[in-house]
Order: sequence, then C-alpha cells, then structure tokens
Amino acid sequence: MLTYSYLCKGKGIRSDGEEITRMIKKFLIGITLIILIAMALAAMTKPERTAHYDTLKKGLTVVIEKVVDSHPLLQQYNAISTMTALNATDEYLKRNFLVFEHTFYNVGTILYQDMFIPVSIGLFGQVWLTVGEDDLQRLAERPEVMQILGIEDALKQIKHKLP
Repeated sequence: MLTYSYLCKGKGIRSDGEEITRMIKKFLIGITLIILIAMALAAMTKPERTAHYDTLKKGLTVVIEKVVDSHPLLQQYNAISTMTALNATDEYLKRNFLVFEHTFYNVGTILYQDMFIPVSIGLFGQVWLTVGEDDLQRLAERPEVMQILGIEDALKQIKHKLP
C-alpha cells in the first residue's frame, strides 16, 4: 500500500507528524525566548523608590485638596490648610513609606497601625497605585488620619485666627 510516509522515505521529506512536532518545538522555543526577554527587561527596568513616592504623593495631593474643599472651615483658608496637610503628609510618608524590592517588580507600602498596606506596584519602569482615589479619600476623612495629615492642626490654627 502506498502511503505518504512510504513515498517520503529516503527523500528527505518528513511525514506530517514529524513536521507538526518540529513546528511545535520551534513555537515553544520562541515563546520561551520572548518570556526570558520580558523577564530580563522587567528586572532591569524596576522603578526607583522616588517614582513610587512621587506617584503616591500626586494621588494624595488630589485627595487632600478634595478633603480641604469639602470642609467648610478649611475652605476659608484653603492655601494654608492644603500646605499644612501636604507638609504633614510628606513627613508621614518619609517615616512610614517602604518599597519592597522583588526580582521583577517592586511594591510600595505604607505602615499603618502595624500593618503594611500595599499602595503601589512598579513594573517596566512604571508605577501604578493599587488604591483608588475614592479609597484614599475615605481613608483621609477618618479622624486618626486627619490628625496624621495635619488637617486637625490646620483646623486648630484657623479657629485661633477667627475673630
């Protein structure tokens, strides 16, 4: 009986099964190379701590401005209140913001009530916040956080200045 594999013997032509196996091997080698290159790039382009810090600070600035705008007493002295809160936030982050380095990525965390809360992830030179603006605003409106951010101090200063 004449079959394709019988006709191909000795002529350097492979049968269908061997051809498919060879194509699968090439495909897997290609995918493996792409993954290895991506892993090497990820390891070499991890963002620095300052990139995490700047991204978080930018997000917190927007939230602090919203909190100050939503509080009627703070609205009268908007610039003073915002600057006081931003300075207190800066001091708090300097003491409680940590970046954990991993092989291919890093994670920015805040130490809050003896817990590490992940707030940012860095990969391929970019930093993304893991908490949304709404979550940050809800957190910033809590009394103990308002004290940390200096908003309580700003309120006290404003009350003393009022006639």
